[in-house]
Amino acid sequence: MARNRKPTHDLLLPGADGWSRWTGTEGSACEHAASFGESAGIFAKEAHRRVLALPASHAWVLPAWLHGQPEHLRDMAMLHLERMGVRVTDPDHGLQVRRIQEKDGAHLACILALKDQAAPLGDTARLPDEVMLSAQCRELPADSIIIQREMSRLIVTITHGTDIIYCSPLSAHRLDELALGELNHLCVQLGFQRVLGSVQGIVLWLEEEGDLAQIERVTGLSASREPAPAPRLPEKGTSTLLPADIMAARHRQQASARTRVMALTVGLALAACLAVMMVLISTATRERDMLLEKIADLTPQASQVLDQKKAWIEAAPAVDPSMNPMQVLLDCMSPASSIEVGMTNFEWTPKTLVLRGRTAMPSLALQYTKEITEVEALSRYTFDVPAPQIASDSSATFELKGEIEP
Repeated sequence: MARNRKPTHDLLLPGADGWSRWTGTEGSACEHAASFGESAGIFAKEAHRRVLALPASHAWVLPAWLHGQPEHLRDMAMLHLERMGVRVTDPDHGLQVRRIQEKDGAHLACILALKDQAAPLGDTARLPDEVMLSAQCRELPADSIIIQREMSRLIVTITHGTDIIYCSPLSAHRLDELALGELNHLCVQLGFQRVLGSVQGIVLWLEEEGDLAQIERVTGLSASREPAPAPRLPEKGTSTLLPADIMAARHRQQASARTRVMALTVGLALAACLAVMMVLISTATRERDMLLEKIADLTPQASQVLDQKKAWIEAAPAVDPSMNPMQVLLDCMSPASSIEVGMTNFEWTPKTLVLRGRTAMPSLALQYTKEITEVEALSRYTFDVPAPQIASDSSATFELKGEIEP
């Protein structure tokens, strides 16, 4: 049965003369995986957790006695740094304060503040999950001064117990009398500040550099040479440090991810709209084809209906009483005053009607022209009734014109 492999973690660590990548699991020593140059390092693609260890030259690591309540240590640390001329632009990501000791209401703290320097990453697409100081990634001797080389520079790390109290590069390039004088001056200064603690000795993590006898004679402390221990991955969440360029790269990655998600969402929406349109088009095409088939089936029947309609129109005058001329003439003679009218002319078409007649008196002509407009059978006509013409013998002639409005 296959075993589940523990997830591996990547640690980019500055070495004596260049960057190196170490792999391992939390709580165990890391193994060397790759070496790079002095400029930058690169994380592996398959790493589960990525940790970047910054060189000592990228941060201020200073001890200080801070007075006040523990919850105000960060504010007091910022004031202490400002008095020293160090300004932190982003305290949430560029400042870390660790309390080491408490005495008479004062707190001995180690203040770690990032300098305004670019993170040494060769590939900004693989960003670290956590950033911390390189000295925090090794087990340090208690109450000791550790001297090592880091990126070709001499680095001094001082511990108070097992905690780091001070870490900084030396200005000297070799571990000679000049470097030892600088180290003595540093110890005297930290001693005046009462932050040095009880230093037991000096440990050299250098293979050949440095004369142990000379170091003991100049500093008055015992000196020993030891191999640098293999780095260990600190527990997750122990550091809140984040350089500005890494934070900006994270924001760019998040913005790119949001853009990709929006583009994917828009693409899916367009694809869904296209799918709906295709379904609607196919449905409309299918219904159109069905209607065309029905029209093709009904076309012969429609031609028969048109022929039957034409035949009925031709036969209408014979079978429709209202369209028979004799019936229209009878309707024209239906008024009671028609017995006094002598009809002289009758013209009829399916849409027009013209009547001319003669009466013995004008009043009879007026009465007839009034009564004919009231005949229900002739109500479909709109009559034009001009005034009758009166002859010398007092007789009257009239003319009626009726039309069926479309």
